[in-house]
Amino acid sequence: MSSAAPQRNRASFAQATLREVEALDPSVRDRILARTSPASIAEIRGALAVQWLRPEPYYDLLEALRAELGAPGTRALFRRCMNRYFENPMFRAVIDSFRRRVGFSANSLIRFVPRGRELIAENAGRLVHVPLTESQGILRLRGYPVEHFRSGTIVELLCGCWEGGLDFGGVDGKVEVEGLDLERGDCDFVLSWKARG
Repeated sequence: MSSAAPQRNRASFAQATLREVEALDPSVRDRILARTSPASIAEIRGALAVQWLRPEPYYDLLEALRAELGAPGTRALFRRCMNRYFENPMFRAVIDSFRRRVGFSANSLIRFVPRGRELIAENAGRLVHVPLTESQGILRLRGYPVEHFRSGTIVELLCGCWEGGLDFGGVDGKVEVEGLDLERGDCDFVLSWKARG
């Protein structure tokens, strides 16, 4: 029996994911919801936004949406989801406070990601920022719980989230995956960007 603390996800992000699913074309939306347990949907909907959810309901929804949307569609959905999530008052207050203290650039935003992620996911591996240049950095994830990582869905989810972060930073960017090990819960997300123009 593992002594590690269980992974938990903030209900607000699970609810934001569900809203993105519900905004899809009805035929796609209905297929995703049909693949997801009604109990999982009810638990996500019924939680308080600030509450921590146990992982099973959220991963039930995640695997259903990836089964229907594929990897590119999953990434795109989470890019949209993250763009909308930046408008969440709780998250926005943290970002605004950070911006006042250290200024704002895509690089400063990427440096903030590991701390910001702690508002959304708990006991979900260790994420660190590794700076490379003024327009490139790595978000290095180690030890994500393998039972929720090995399908690859989380990799696409996080790629979409980081792409949404680059959008919020006002730059044209891309996210590439290196060093992916689905059986260890490890992945390097290489982010690179340039000014829009």
